[in-house]
Amino acid sequence: MLDTAEPTVPAMRDFLPSDAADPHIAAARRTLARLPLHSANAAAGRYRISRYDIPVRLADGASLLFNSRTRSLVLLSAEETATYAGLAAGGPFGGGAVTDTLLLQSLIGGGHVVGETIDELAAVRADYEAARGGTDTLSLTIAPTMACNFACGYCFQGQHKPSKPMTPEVQDAIITFVKAHRGLRSLNIVWYGGEPLMGREAIFRLSDLLIAYCDKHGIAYGASIVSNAWFLTADVAAQLYARRVSQVQITLDGDRETHDAMRPLTSGGRTFDRILDNIEQTLDATALAIQTRVNVGQRNVDRAAAMLDEFASRKLAQRGSFGVYFSPIEASTPESGSAFEERLARAEFNRAVLALEQRARDLGLAGPQTPPGGFMGLCVAAAKGGYVIAGDGDVHKCWETAHDPSKRTGSIFAPETLHQSVNATLWEQWTPFDNAICSACKILPMCGGMCGHRFIYNISDNTALPCPSWKWNTADYLFSRAKDLGVVTQEQWLPEESTVDAMQSGERQSPDSLRSSQAIVLDKVSRLHGRTFDRAMMLAGEAVLEGSAP
Repeated sequence: MLDTAEPTVPAMRDFLPSDAADPHIAAARRTLARLPLHSANAAAGRYRISRYDIPVRLADGASLLFNSRTRSLVLLSAEETATYAGLAAGGPFGGGAVTDTLLLQSLIGGGHVVGETIDELAAVRADYEAARGGTDTLSLTIAPTMACNFACGYCFQGQHKPSKPMTPEVQDAIITFVKAHRGLRSLNIVWYGGEPLMGREAIFRLSDLLIAYCDKHGIAYGASIVSNAWFLTADVAAQLYARRVSQVQITLDGDRETHDAMRPLTSGGRTFDRILDNIEQTLDATALAIQTRVNVGQRNVDRAAAMLDEFASRKLAQRGSFGVYFSPIEASTPESGSAFEERLARAEFNRAVLALEQRARDLGLAGPQTPPGGFMGLCVAAAKGGYVIAGDGDVHKCWETAHDPSKRTGSIFAPETLHQSVNATLWEQWTPFDNAICSACKILPMCGGMCGHRFIYNISDNTALPCPSWKWNTADYLFSRAKDLGVVTQEQWLPEESTVDAMQSGERQSPDSLRSSQAIVLDKVSRLHGRTFDRAMMLAGEAVLEGSAP
């Protein structure tokens, strides 16, 4: 086996089979010599297969073996596959039961084999809670306005967005809020909306004040922006970059005709060409990284490939840091409009996205499949130091509620109360470890529940499910990565191993499982506040939860 990465955890480890050429064996032995477990004490120990191991069978009898906790990816020969399968089927075992010492040490080093008494679930939970509860980082999603000049039919904020810009008083309260957090080591800002560049003067003023404060006090500062790019001219891009905005997320939903139908101006005008022109100018004029998000649904699933060809013809990847990724059109709020009709079944989406992702890689618009380095579910909503601040000063935990004042956790003008409301307690008491499917999931150390909003505020059987594409396409993604690394060929793929059908990573969430999680959260919140809250009250929002409704 050849380990191509330093033996640190978490890190991606990619191995070649142990029966590879002699230079590979020699390299593997040099790597294994750096590991803490050597043959003598390995043979003496008691072990079991990690609960986070995911094997993927190959056509020639070999297999890929992935561990989601360590991100180790191993290619096992047919003989090694048989040995591993025997270990997995037999329960705990002694090190002496494995005659291939190199294989045993490699499995231990990659976290595929763990000590018999190790509680991996408890360890993952401890890592999650430590990351979630960190107090030295502040993550603010700031919406200088909730207004938007686009009329996307599937927008979860709905079509009737408030248009009032953020006042200087709200901006000053944000500065005061940041300064009140002593011991900060980093401040991360996401500029959001509506369309945040409709309130860019507030972005510029706040950026200048926050950067000056952070620089004076040795606080690391970073920023990104989510924009439709209509106003992202070269001049505006340069001003953003000068204020340490390093990345822009922009949505494009297909080729010209499809995108213009799905994402028109509120006046009905077209948007595709101006967005592409602005992307070109931004890449040419600045070092801003652009990530293009493609929301895929029934109307555009067959036109997204043509959009990728347009990106390639404009040489966007050669002009700067440009990439693309795909997300499903889903209904996550009652205001989600056409998303209820446009969404694809998740299995259909994940089958389609595999071909689109491969096309993006072939065109140089996306890199190799790589597992996430941390918990995907540790967004601003889950983090203790995460807040979403709307243009009027309302504070939320999730940007999917920022358009709905009834879901706020408080006001930036009363920061001392932000953790006291019932809405705030809902977020603080939610955890994926209360959910049976999450707790049993083989990709829990990467996912971390993915989206707390979809557990807490699931509205009906039409609610978007939280499981990420890595849950649906685990085997497909692992094979793609191994192929990109040159250790497998397409001929080794077994179609029946596709995770959409084979479900190697475990059971996926359903409306019933989301309601079960919702009930657990409501019970915990009821006990903490000494009052009984039900689902209808939670969905009704602040006035009902706080007892101030008429």
